[in-house]
Amino acid sequence: MERRFYQRIPVQVSAMVTTGDGVCIKVVVIDVSRGGLSVECNITQRNMLTPGGSFVRDGRPVSVFVELNLSNDDESLSKIVARCHVVFSRRMSSDQCKIGLRYADIENNGHEQLARLIAESLKTQV
Repeated sequence: MERRFYQRIPVQVSAMVTTGDGVCIKVVVIDVSRGGLSVECNITQRNMLTPGGSFVRDGRPVSVFVELNLSNDDESLSKIVARCHVVFSRRMSSDQCKIGLRYADIENNGHEQLARLIAESLKTQV
């Protein structure tokens, strides 16, 4: 059973995902939380990230690097760079997939930036 400990905030931003083999893939981030994010991509991109949809390789979760820019309330951008583990890969339609990523390590002050952006977003939703 999948458990979510952090509230997800819907977004629609481009991101670059780099595989362990150094392949860079442009995807769309559809939500973020303090624990991870979800991306949408096509089948070809999914197969590059998670061959055949499998998110475990050699008994370990597939690991990727994600780089994205999130907008702050003041229109500035916060760059988030994180190493993530793939936690799920789902086919949503004939050519669209959703991949869930959990942060394993976020560079610099990325955790603080995410927490601030999510808190700001939650305030505006009330």
